[in-house]
Amino acid sequence: MLVALGEAVGRRAGDIGALLLSARRALIAGSRLRVDLTETLRQTDRLFVDALPLFTVASVAVGGVVAMQGLNYVARYSASEVFGWAAAMSAYRDVGPLLLGCGLAARVGARTTAELAVMAARDRLDAVRALGIDPEPAVVWPRLVATVACSVLFWAPACTLVLAVAFVVASLVGDQRLATSVWSVASYVHASTLLQGLVRMVLFGVVVGLASCHAGVAVATSEDRSAGAIGRAVYAGAVLSLAGVVMTNAVLSLLGGTG
Repeated sequence: MLVALGEAVGRRAGDIGALLLSARRALIAGSRLRVDLTETLRQTDRLFVDALPLFTVASVAVGGVVAMQGLNYVARYSASEVFGWAAAMSAYRDVGPLLLGCGLAARVGARTTAELAVMAARDRLDAVRALGIDPEPAVVWPRLVATVACSVLFWAPACTLVLAVAFVVASLVGDQRLATSVWSVASYVHASTLLQGLVRMVLFGVVVGLASCHAGVAVATSEDRSAGAIGRAVYAGAVLSLAGVVMTNAVLSLLGGTG
């Protein structure tokens, strides 16, 4: 049991070290403008359109949950004036970014991992290298930047949809007036709240991008390049992305992000 535990800890430490090295190389490549801009824009458009239906449905569902939870506190404490403020905090800073981060890992991150794993298993990355082109700035880093860009692009519309659905459901199901909810947001929500949510979303995008790219490229160094290896890489990338999002959210909360 101790040997198995040690091997698991060693593998996770290796993954963390590889992620840190990937982050360093990506930062250097970005500072030197060595990322293919055309490929980055193409990947951003493709990933954004592909994940749009998922985020739309998820935002509507979460908006209903936020409304029902808020109505419970409104009925218990007669706090209808702060319902809009609490809903906006959940939508833009707490629940909304966490939802988007998990969705980003499940949809965008898994797809990125699968694509890179297939390219690595079929020696396409080696073929790009044989042509004298570095595959990281030409193939890998555009997908990383596209993941971060998708996190930023999804944040405002998805969180706004969560808030709008919460307001509508609260006005239809409970006694919460829509005008009161809007007034509460305008009176109590500050720009710093929105900024904290955006920063949190960017960090989630970075974590998902690094984890998914690392899991996909790691297939190139593996002796097993079968379909099973690709499936395991996708699974590992999804787990690593989700764990990174949850851990990042916990650290930000401990640092006062939800205070």
